[in-house]
Amino acid sequence: MKIRYNTEIISGAVFTVVGAALWLLIPSQIQTMEKGAVNAQTLPRIAIGGMFLFAVGLLLEGLFAKEKKELVITGDSFRSAAFKKELRSIVYCLFLVAYCFIIQPLGFVISTVLLVLAVMIYYGARKWYYYAIPLAMVGIVYYVFKVLLHVSLP
Repeated sequence: MKIRYNTEIISGAVFTVVGAALWLLIPSQIQTMEKGAVNAQTLPRIAIGGMFLFAVGLLLEGLFAKEKKELVITGDSFRSAAFKKELRSIVYCLFLVAYCFIIQPLGFVISTVLLVLAVMIYYGARKWYYYAIPLAMVGIVYYVFKVLLHVSLP
């Protein structure tokens, strides 16, 4: 089976839709009582607006591109190193999705420690300090936000 596709069009379209959806969700997700020009929504708006603009640029680049890549799918495609690499990325994304679901009931520290351990085990980290560094960072982030900045974490 042969599939002709343009990665710029696909990526640009997906991230344009994601950027627009996130832009519309900002007021309901980041509520603020501040009325000034700079408030809690400012930095997310800048980041999401930038993502949206670059996604539109990527989409336009793909629409006016002359070449399209051709993907040939065979039985060997599923055994290739490239497919296995992509599959590892998909599993990593699934870890992040699971993290989104467990952070509320388990809290920041426990769910983040579980995420770190799952990712490190999945990618085959063998040395103890490969685990110690991100776990220590979880503790540091918790201390900075909860104790020093008085930000409530889930």
